[in-house]
Amino acid sequence: MLSEFKVVELATMVAAPAAAGLLADWGAQVVKIEPHRGDPMRGGPGSVLGSINFDLHNRNKRSIALNTSVPETREIILKLVAQADIFITNMLPEQLDKLRLDWEALRKVNRRLVYGAVSSFGRTGPDRDRGATDNLGFWARAGGTGLLTVEGEDPLPIRQSVGDRITGALACAGILAAALEAHRSGVGRFIDTSLLSAGMWTFSTDIANQMNKGRTAPSRGRREAVMPLANYFRTKDGRWVQVHSSVSLLAPAVGRPELADDPRFNGRQRPTREDNAELVAAIDEAVACFNYDDLKARLEAAGVRNEPVNTPADLASDPQVAATGRLIQVGEGGDRHWQVANPWSVFEAEQCVGAPPRIGEHTCQILAELGYDDADLQRFRTSGAILPEAA
Repeated sequence: MLSEFKVVELATMVAAPAAAGLLADWGAQVVKIEPHRGDPMRGGPGSVLGSINFDLHNRNKRSIALNTSVPETREIILKLVAQADIFITNMLPEQLDKLRLDWEALRKVNRRLVYGAVSSFGRTGPDRDRGATDNLGFWARAGGTGLLTVEGEDPLPIRQSVGDRITGALACAGILAAALEAHRSGVGRFIDTSLLSAGMWTFSTDIANQMNKGRTAPSRGRREAVMPLANYFRTKDGRWVQVHSSVSLLAPAVGRPELADDPRFNGRQRPTREDNAELVAAIDEAVACFNYDDLKARLEAAGVRNEPVNTPADLASDPQVAATGRLIQVGEGGDRHWQVANPWSVFEAEQCVGAPPRIGEHTCQILAELGYDDADLQRFRTSGAILPEAA
Protein backbone atom coordinates (compact mmCIF):
# COMPACT_ATOMS: atom_id res chain seq x y z
CA MET A 1 0.00 0.00 0.00
CA LEU A 2 2.86 2.39 0.79
CA SER A 3 5.43 1.11 -1.69
CA GLU A 4 6.07 4.60 -3.09
CA PHE A 5 6.77 6.11 0.35
CA LYS A 6 10.39 6.58 1.41
CA VAL A 7 11.08 6.71 5.14
CA VAL A 8 14.31 7.58 6.95
CA GLU A 9 14.48 6.30 10.53
CA LEU A 10 17.09 7.69 12.91
CA ALA A 11 15.96 5.84 16.00
CA THR A 12 16.71 2.99 18.39
CA MET A 13 14.86 0.95 21.03
CA VAL A 14 11.10 0.39 20.46
CA ALA A 15 8.56 3.23 20.14
CA ALA A 16 9.94 5.09 17.10
CA PRO A 17 11.15 1.92 15.31
CA ALA A 18 7.66 0.47 15.90
CA ALA A 19 6.09 3.44 14.10
CA ALA A 20 8.45 3.00 11.14
CA GLY A 21 7.98 -0.77 11.35
CA LEU A 22 4.24 -0.48 10.78
CA LEU A 23 4.94 1.59 7.67
CA ALA A 24 7.43 -1.04 6.51
CA ASP A 25 4.83 -3.77 7.03
CA TRP A 26 2.65 -1.88 4.55
CA GLY A 27 5.44 -1.76 2.00
CA ALA A 28 7.11 1.59 2.69
CA GLN A 29 10.81 1.79 1.81
CA VAL A 30 12.39 2.30 5.24
CA VAL A 31 16.09 3.07 5.65
CA LYS A 32 17.16 2.56 9.26
CA ILE A 33 20.20 4.58 10.32
CA GLU A 34 22.02 2.68 13.06
CA PRO A 35 25.15 3.41 15.08
CA HIS A 36 28.10 1.15 14.35
CA ARG A 37 27.31 -0.97 17.39
CA GLY A 38 23.75 -1.37 16.16
CA ASP A 39 20.39 -0.64 17.75
CA PRO A 40 20.64 -1.73 21.44
CA MET A 41 17.41 -3.70 20.97
CA ARG A 42 19.29 -6.17 18.80
CA GLY A 43 20.45 -7.66 22.10
CA GLY A 44 22.98 -10.44 22.33
CA PRO A 45 22.99 -14.24 22.33
CA GLY A 46 20.20 -15.49 24.58
CA SER A 47 18.59 -12.06 24.89
CA VAL A 48 14.89 -12.57 25.65
CA LEU A 49 13.56 -9.05 25.17
CA GLY A 50 16.18 -7.57 22.88
CA SER A 51 16.40 -9.63 19.73
CA ILE A 52 12.69 -10.51 19.64
CA ASN A 53 11.67 -6.88 20.01
CA PHE A 54 14.18 -5.83 17.37
CA ASP A 55 12.99 -8.43 14.86
CA LEU A 56 9.34 -7.48 15.39
CA HIS A 57 9.76 -3.76 14.76
CA ASN A 58 12.56 -3.78 12.19
CA ARG A 59 11.49 -6.41 9.67
CA ASN A 60 11.38 -5.24 6.05
CA LYS A 61 13.82 -2.37 6.68
CA ARG A 62 17.24 -1.68 5.18
CA SER A 63 20.09 -0.77 7.53
CA ILE A 64 22.85 1.77 7.01
CA ALA A 65 25.42 2.02 9.81
CA LEU A 66 26.67 5.58 10.30
CA ASN A 67 28.82 7.20 12.97
CA THR A 68 26.94 10.46 13.49
CA SER A 69 29.89 11.97 15.40
CA VAL A 70 31.78 12.13 12.10
CA PRO A 71 30.76 15.35 10.25
CA GLU A 72 30.58 13.62 6.86
CA THR A 73 27.59 11.55 7.92
CA ARG A 74 25.37 14.63 8.06
CA GLU A 75 25.81 15.04 4.32
CA ILE A 76 24.68 11.43 3.82
CA ILE A 77 21.63 11.87 6.05
CA LEU A 78 20.63 15.09 4.28
CA LYS A 79 20.79 13.32 0.93
CA LEU A 80 18.53 10.57 2.29
CA VAL A 81 16.13 13.16 3.71
CA ALA A 82 16.02 15.08 0.42
CA GLN A 83 14.51 12.01 -1.25
CA ALA A 84 12.26 10.98 1.66
CA ASP A 85 8.60 11.50 2.43
CA ILE A 86 8.94 10.82 6.16
CA PHE A 87 11.68 11.20 8.79
CA ILE A 88 11.22 9.40 12.12
CA THR A 89 13.47 9.86 15.14
CA ASN A 90 13.52 9.40 18.90
CA MET A 91 16.73 11.32 19.49
CA LEU A 92 16.44 13.98 22.16
CA PRO A 93 16.08 17.62 21.02
CA GLU A 94 19.53 18.57 22.33
CA GLN A 95 21.07 15.70 20.35
CA LEU A 96 19.26 16.68 17.16
CA ASP A 97 20.23 20.33 17.62
CA LYS A 98 23.88 19.33 18.05
CA LEU A 99 23.78 17.28 14.84
CA ARG A 100 21.78 20.01 13.05
CA LEU A 101 19.11 17.46 12.19
CA ASP A 102 16.21 19.29 13.87
CA TRP A 103 12.93 20.11 12.13
CA GLU A 104 14.00 23.56 10.99
CA ALA A 105 17.17 22.20 9.40
CA LEU A 106 15.51 19.31 7.58
CA ARG A 107 12.52 21.26 6.25
CA LYS A 108 15.00 23.49 4.39
CA VAL A 109 16.25 20.38 2.59
CA ASN A 110 12.81 18.94 1.84
CA ARG A 111 9.72 21.16 2.06
CA ARG A 112 7.30 18.24 1.83
CA LEU A 113 9.00 16.19 4.56
CA VAL A 114 6.87 14.85 7.42
CA TYR A 115 9.04 14.90 10.54
CA GLY A 116 7.85 12.35 13.14
CA ALA A 117 9.43 12.95 16.54
CA VAL A 118 8.87 10.33 19.23
CA SER A 119 10.16 11.30 22.67
CA SER A 120 9.71 10.53 26.33
CA PHE A 121 8.01 13.72 27.49
CA GLY A 122 7.48 15.92 24.42
CA ARG A 123 9.48 18.60 22.62
CA THR A 124 8.70 21.47 25.00
CA GLY A 125 8.87 21.98 28.75
CA PRO A 126 11.50 21.32 31.41
CA ASP A 127 11.79 17.60 30.62
CA ARG A 128 12.14 17.86 26.82
CA ASP A 129 15.69 16.41 27.01
CA ARG A 130 14.91 13.80 29.65
CA GLY A 131 14.98 10.22 28.37
CA ALA A 132 12.80 7.43 29.72
CA THR A 133 11.75 3.84 29.06
CA ASP A 134 8.06 3.07 28.64
CA ASN A 135 7.61 1.86 32.22
CA LEU A 136 8.84 5.29 33.34
CA GLY A 137 7.29 7.66 30.82
CA PHE A 138 4.14 5.86 29.69
CA TRP A 139 3.19 3.91 32.80
CA ALA A 140 4.58 5.71 35.86
CA ARG A 141 4.60 9.36 34.77
CA ALA A 142 1.32 9.22 32.79
CA GLY A 143 -0.60 7.63 35.67
CA GLY A 144 -1.11 4.07 34.45
CA THR A 145 0.93 2.35 37.14
CA GLY A 146 -0.95 4.19 39.85
CA LEU A 147 -4.31 3.34 38.31
CA LEU A 148 -3.51 -0.37 38.14
CA THR A 149 -2.17 -0.58 41.68
CA VAL A 150 -4.61 -2.19 44.09
CA GLU A 151 -5.11 -0.10 47.21
CA GLY A 152 -2.83 -1.25 50.00
CA GLU A 153 -0.63 -3.36 47.71
CA ASP A 154 2.69 -2.71 46.00
CA PRO A 155 2.72 -1.65 42.33
CA LEU A 156 3.28 -4.57 39.96
CA PRO A 157 6.24 -4.56 37.56
CA ILE A 158 5.00 -3.56 34.10
CA ARG A 159 5.49 -5.76 31.04
CA GLN A 160 8.18 -4.14 28.92
CA SER A 161 7.44 -2.37 25.62
CA VAL A 162 3.63 -2.35 25.90
CA GLY A 163 3.55 1.44 26.22
CA ASP A 164 6.22 1.73 23.53
CA ARG A 165 4.07 -0.11 21.02
CA ILE A 166 0.97 1.96 21.81
CA THR A 167 3.06 5.11 21.43
CA GLY A 168 4.50 3.83 18.16
CA ALA A 169 1.05 3.06 16.73
CA LEU A 170 -0.23 6.52 17.70
CA ALA A 171 2.87 8.13 16.18
CA CYS A 172 2.27 6.15 12.99
CA ALA A 173 -1.31 7.43 12.78
CA GLY A 174 -0.25 11.06 13.15
CA ILE A 175 2.57 10.65 10.64
CA LEU A 176 0.22 9.11 8.05
CA ALA A 177 -2.28 11.96 8.51
CA ALA A 178 0.49 14.49 7.90
CA ALA A 179 1.77 12.49 4.93
CA LEU A 180 -1.71 12.60 3.38
CA GLU A 181 -1.80 16.37 3.78
CA ALA A 182 1.74 16.71 2.36
CA HIS A 183 0.71 14.66 -0.66
CA ARG A 184 -2.08 17.17 -1.32
CA SER A 185 -0.31 20.40 -0.41
CA GLY A 186 3.38 19.67 -0.95
CA VAL A 187 4.14 20.95 2.55
CA GLY A 188 5.20 18.69 5.43
CA ARG A 189 4.44 18.85 9.13
CA PHE A 190 6.22 18.28 12.44
CA ILE A 191 4.43 15.52 14.39
CA ASP A 192 5.33 15.23 18.08
CA THR A 193 4.37 12.07 20.00
CA SER A 194 5.66 11.08 23.43
CA LEU A 195 5.36 8.28 25.93
CA LEU A 196 3.74 10.78 28.31
CA SER A 197 1.14 12.04 25.83
CA ALA A 198 0.32 8.54 24.57
CA GLY A 199 -0.01 7.29 28.14
CA MET A 200 -2.30 10.13 29.14
CA TRP A 201 -4.47 9.51 26.07
CA THR A 202 -4.63 5.79 26.93
CA PHE A 203 -5.69 6.53 30.52
CA SER A 204 -7.75 9.57 29.55
CA THR A 205 -11.07 8.43 31.07
CA ASP A 206 -9.61 8.25 34.56
CA ILE A 207 -7.61 11.44 34.11
CA ALA A 208 -10.71 13.33 32.94
CA ASN A 209 -12.72 12.00 35.89
CA GLN A 210 -10.02 13.25 38.26
CA MET A 211 -9.84 16.68 36.63
CA ASN A 212 -13.62 17.17 36.37
CA LYS A 213 -14.94 15.35 39.42
CA GLY A 214 -11.94 15.35 41.73
CA ARG A 215 -11.82 11.58 41.96
CA THR A 216 -11.29 8.39 40.02
CA ALA A 217 -12.22 4.79 40.78
CA PRO A 218 -9.40 2.95 42.56
CA SER A 219 -8.27 -0.48 41.46
CA ARG A 220 -9.41 -3.20 43.80
CA GLY A 221 -8.75 -6.90 44.29
CA ARG A 222 -11.14 -9.56 42.97
CA ARG A 223 -13.17 -9.78 46.17
CA GLU A 224 -13.58 -5.99 46.45
CA ALA A 225 -14.46 -5.26 42.80
CA VAL A 226 -17.26 -2.71 42.24
CA MET A 227 -18.54 -4.95 39.42
CA PRO A 228 -18.07 -8.35 41.08
CA LEU A 229 -19.14 -10.37 38.05
CA ALA A 230 -16.87 -8.54 35.62
CA ASN A 231 -14.19 -10.69 37.10
CA TYR A 232 -11.84 -13.68 36.89
CA PHE A 233 -12.73 -17.14 38.16
CA ARG A 234 -10.59 -20.28 38.35
CA THR A 235 -11.80 -23.67 37.16
CA LYS A 236 -11.19 -27.11 38.64
CA ASP A 237 -8.38 -27.80 36.15
CA GLY A 238 -6.60 -24.53 36.93
CA ARG A 239 -7.75 -22.33 34.02
CA TRP A 240 -8.74 -18.74 34.66
CA VAL A 241 -11.83 -17.41 32.91
CA GLN A 242 -12.83 -13.77 32.50
CA VAL A 243 -16.59 -13.21 32.64
CA HIS A 244 -18.70 -10.09 32.26
CA SER A 245 -22.20 -10.96 33.40
CA SER A 246 -25.21 -10.33 35.55
CA VAL A 247 -26.04 -12.59 38.47
CA SER A 248 -29.28 -13.62 36.76
CA LEU A 249 -27.30 -15.26 33.94
CA LEU A 250 -24.15 -16.45 35.67
CA ALA A 251 -25.55 -17.91 38.89
CA PRO A 252 -27.87 -20.50 37.23
CA ALA A 253 -25.13 -21.38 34.72
CA VAL A 254 -22.77 -22.47 37.51
CA GLY A 255 -25.42 -24.29 39.54
CA ARG A 256 -26.24 -21.54 42.05
CA PRO A 257 -29.66 -20.20 40.90
CA GLU A 258 -30.57 -19.08 44.42
CA LEU A 259 -27.99 -16.30 44.21
CA ALA A 260 -30.06 -14.64 41.48
CA ASP A 261 -32.96 -14.31 43.91
CA ASP A 262 -30.87 -12.79 46.70
CA PRO A 263 -31.73 -9.04 46.97
CA ARG A 264 -28.12 -8.27 47.96
CA PHE A 265 -26.88 -9.42 44.55
CA ASN A 266 -29.66 -8.81 42.04
CA GLY A 267 -29.91 -5.02 42.32
CA ARG A 268 -33.00 -4.81 44.53
CA GLN A 269 -30.88 -3.16 47.21
CA ARG A 270 -27.59 -1.28 47.13
CA PRO A 271 -24.81 -3.85 47.64
CA THR A 272 -22.01 -3.27 50.13
CA ARG A 273 -18.37 -4.23 49.59
CA GLU A 274 -19.02 -7.15 51.92
CA ASP A 275 -21.94 -8.27 49.72
CA ASN A 276 -19.75 -8.17 46.63
CA ALA A 277 -17.02 -10.13 48.38
CA GLU A 278 -19.54 -12.77 49.42
CA LEU A 279 -20.89 -13.05 45.85
CA VAL A 280 -17.40 -13.48 44.40
CA ALA A 281 -16.62 -16.14 47.01
CA ALA A 282 -19.83 -18.03 46.16
CA ILE A 283 -19.10 -17.95 42.41
CA ASP A 284 -15.50 -18.96 43.11
CA GLU A 285 -16.73 -22.05 44.94
CA ALA A 286 -19.18 -22.93 42.19
CA VAL A 287 -16.77 -22.45 39.27
CA ALA A 288 -14.14 -24.56 41.03
CA CYS A 289 -16.40 -27.60 40.58
CA PHE A 290 -16.08 -27.52 36.75
CA ASN A 291 -13.27 -28.18 34.35
CA TYR A 292 -12.76 -25.41 31.83
CA ASP A 293 -14.42 -27.15 28.86
CA ASP A 294 -17.52 -27.99 30.90
CA LEU A 295 -17.75 -24.46 32.28
CA LYS A 296 -17.30 -22.97 28.82
CA ALA A 297 -20.22 -25.00 27.48
CA ARG A 298 -22.45 -23.93 30.37
CA LEU A 299 -21.57 -20.26 30.01
CA GLU A 300 -22.12 -20.29 26.26
CA ALA A 301 -25.51 -22.00 26.65
CA ALA A 302 -26.57 -19.40 29.23
CA GLY A 303 -25.42 -16.44 27.11
CA VAL A 304 -22.73 -15.40 29.60
CA ARG A 305 -19.97 -13.35 28.03
CA ASN A 306 -16.71 -15.10 28.75
CA GLU A 307 -13.18 -15.52 27.42
CA PRO A 308 -10.24 -17.65 28.52
CA VAL A 309 -7.36 -15.91 30.26
CA ASN A 310 -4.81 -17.06 27.71
CA THR A 311 -1.10 -17.36 28.16
CA PRO A 312 1.13 -16.68 25.14
CA ALA A 313 1.42 -20.46 24.79
CA ASP A 314 -2.38 -20.77 24.55
CA LEU A 315 -2.50 -18.32 21.63
CA ALA A 316 -0.63 -20.78 19.41
CA SER A 317 -3.63 -23.13 19.45
CA ASP A 318 -6.38 -20.50 19.53
CA PRO A 319 -8.50 -21.05 16.38
CA GLN A 320 -9.48 -17.37 16.15
CA VAL A 321 -5.83 -16.33 16.22
CA ALA A 322 -5.12 -18.78 13.40
CA ALA A 323 -8.15 -17.67 11.36
CA THR A 324 -7.19 -13.99 11.50
CA GLY A 325 -3.51 -14.59 10.74
CA ARG A 326 -2.19 -12.87 13.84
CA LEU A 327 0.89 -15.14 13.98
CA ILE A 328 3.22 -15.11 11.00
CA GLN A 329 6.53 -16.71 10.06
CA VAL A 330 9.38 -14.46 9.01
CA GLY A 331 12.69 -15.27 7.36
CA GLU A 332 13.90 -18.02 5.09
CA GLY A 333 14.99 -21.64 5.48
CA GLY A 334 16.38 -22.47 8.90
CA ASP A 335 16.14 -18.83 9.99
CA ARG A 336 12.33 -18.77 9.90
CA HIS A 337 10.72 -17.80 13.19
CA TRP A 338 7.34 -16.76 14.52
CA GLN A 339 6.30 -13.16 15.01
CA VAL A 340 3.09 -11.27 15.68
CA ALA A 341 1.52 -9.55 12.67
CA ASN A 342 0.76 -5.85 12.80
CA PRO A 343 -2.70 -5.15 14.28
CA TRP A 344 -4.51 -4.28 11.05
CA SER A 345 -5.95 -6.67 8.49
CA VAL A 346 -6.21 -4.90 5.15
CA PHE A 347 -8.35 -6.95 2.82
CA GLU A 348 -7.01 -7.66 -0.65
CA ALA A 349 -3.60 -6.29 0.35
CA GLU A 350 -0.55 -8.33 1.25
CA GLN A 351 1.46 -7.62 4.38
CA CYS A 352 5.22 -7.61 4.00
CA VAL A 353 6.89 -10.21 6.20
CA GLY A 354 10.57 -9.82 5.35
CA ALA A 355 13.44 -10.43 7.76
CA PRO A 356 15.11 -7.67 9.81
CA PRO A 357 18.46 -6.39 8.48
CA ARG A 358 21.94 -7.06 9.83
CA ILE A 359 23.84 -4.04 11.18
CA GLY A 360 24.79 -1.92 8.19
CA GLU A 361 23.75 -4.66 5.78
CA HIS A 362 22.71 -2.19 3.09
CA THR A 363 25.24 0.60 3.72
CA CYS A 364 27.09 0.35 0.42
CA GLN A 365 23.90 -0.26 -1.56
CA ILE A 366 22.23 2.84 -0.12
CA LEU A 367 25.33 5.01 -0.60
CA ALA A 368 25.55 3.93 -4.24
CA GLU A 369 21.88 4.91 -4.72
CA LEU A 370 22.77 8.35 -3.36
CA GLY A 371 25.49 8.73 -6.00
CA TYR A 372 28.59 7.89 -4.00
CA ASP A 373 31.31 5.87 -5.76
CA ASP A 374 33.95 3.43 -4.51
CA ALA A 375 36.39 6.24 -3.74
CA ASP A 376 33.76 7.92 -1.56
CA LEU A 377 33.11 4.66 0.28
CA GLN A 378 36.81 4.22 0.96
CA ARG A 379 36.94 7.81 2.22
CA PHE A 380 34.02 7.13 4.55
CA ARG A 381 35.67 3.98 5.86
CA THR A 382 38.90 5.83 6.54
CA SER A 383 37.14 8.63 8.42
CA GLY A 384 35.05 6.17 10.42
CA ALA A 385 31.78 7.42 8.98
CA ILE A 386 30.81 3.86 7.93
CA LEU A 387 31.87 0.44 9.15
CA PRO A 388 35.22 -0.69 7.68
CA GLU A 389 33.77 -4.10 6.85
CA ALA A 390 30.69 -2.70 5.08
CA ALA A 391 30.33 -4.32 1.67
